[in-house]
Amino acid sequence: MEGKLLIRQQLQALLQEPLVHWEQFEAILQPVAFSAGDHLSEAGKTANAIYYVETGIVRVYTIHDGKDISMDFAFPNSFSTSYASFITQKPAAVNLQAITPVSGYACHYADLHKLYQDSHQSEKIGRLIAEQQYLRKYHRELSFLRYSAQERYAQLLEEYPEVIKHIPIKQIASYLGIEPESLSRIRKKIN
Repeated sequence: MEGKLLIRQQLQALLQEPLVHWEQFEAILQPVAFSAGDHLSEAGKTANAIYYVETGIVRVYTIHDGKDISMDFAFPNSFSTSYASFITQKPAAVNLQAITPVSGYACHYADLHKLYQDSHQSEKIGRLIAEQQYLRKYHRELSFLRYSAQERYAQLLEEYPEVIKHIPIKQIASYLGIEPESLSRIRKKIN
């Protein structure tokens, strides 16, 4: 129940107006739990749910030329899905995997779109969440152009000091766009 309260508070803060249709939104939230290593969604399959991560860490990754590439992480109190697949309802190019045990809520595509049809405010919330995701991606791209790998790593540590300790070095290095050996050197410099 605490997770639903956090979702409500986040949506209320995002919306900046009274949340009128919370009961309808709450009704479509389905509790989920995943063990470390489980896939929430897989490449080649259509993403039919968006997840709210209450606890744990989810990794978004793809395989390119046989190489595992971490594209994003979802930390507690955030939403995650294969957005392109969820929006288009076509097979995903990415995987979502629980790095640690994950608990939270799933909101399925059909239920969410029914809610969008029934409530303009729900549609607005969906748009605002999509805008937030766009801004996250924009800032991440910009960070690759403006900052060194060491600066990006320091920023990651600043934003997520505790949970980052649960992500394997190889996955963090991939997320930063560097080899694990380079990340080891950066970690030695910082410590």
